[in-house]
Amino acid sequence: MTIIDSHLHVWSNDTGRYPLNPERPTLPAENATAEFLLECLDEAGVAGALIVQPIVYGFDHRYVTECLRKRPDRFVGMCLINPKDPKAPAELERLVNEEDYRGVRVNPELFPQGVGLDSDISDRIFEKAEELNIVIGFLINPGHFDAVDTLMTRHPEVWVIIDHFGRCKAENISANSPFQKLLSMARHKKLHIKLSGFPVSSSQDWPYRDVQPMVKRLIGTYGAQRLMWGTDFPFIVQQCGYTRGLTLLSQETPGISSEEMEWLLGKTVQRLFGDAWNY
Repeated sequence: MTIIDSHLHVWSNDTGRYPLNPERPTLPAENATAEFLLECLDEAGVAGALIVQPIVYGFDHRYVTECLRKRPDRFVGMCLINPKDPKAPAELERLVNEEDYRGVRVNPELFPQGVGLDSDISDRIFEKAEELNIVIGFLINPGHFDAVDTLMTRHPEVWVIIDHFGRCKAENISANSPFQKLLSMARHKKLHIKLSGFPVSSSQDWPYRDVQPMVKRLIGTYGAQRLMWGTDFPFIVQQCGYTRGLTLLSQETPGISSEEMEWLLGKTVQRLFGDAWNY
């Protein structure tokens, strides 16, 4: 089985060569270098990873691009564009065509003040993503589900991922909870969900067993072919350890068939990003 981590971030300790985002001028304490990541991947038997541009660098992609170019056999990138910039769609096209990014992350917290996610800004990003045939990844909370639902209705041909269970909490998956809205959105056939950020969704300690019902409901509703496992490295290292971040799904969550596990741990993200990892 080829295992691909669908969600993580990297940054360098060299802030002189790779300046930090001026709005976040302090280097995070976590070790997130590409070298350390490769050590973690190799130890866990993970073949490759989707690197999501970290907010640590804002819209400066130099470090992630360097990682992609050094190890195209291991890494694929998802970029971040500035929704306040009218030229953002053009910058997205440049990042895809010149730096080989395969997707774009959308974070509504970066939108202009007073502008919601369901706006012309998002429409332009969707239109460009469809033109470039790339994936949109959403970092959102349940308060944004309605907006994503509406956007996907307007742009049904765009591939979309919602990160980290949509920030739903395992302690609340009752009939009237936001999690039920996430399940209802499965009618959008190009919508995918990342099974990532387990410790954040859980109210328990390792192995976060309260998240397991969420995983099983998502498999039952979306099917494993629209779900993908991710660690949210480097944060997973302090939360429970990188390898444990893999085994909490591969070993600690019962009731998943071997075929479903293959999709969750690699085949879904491989299919979504085309020939990115040629194993």
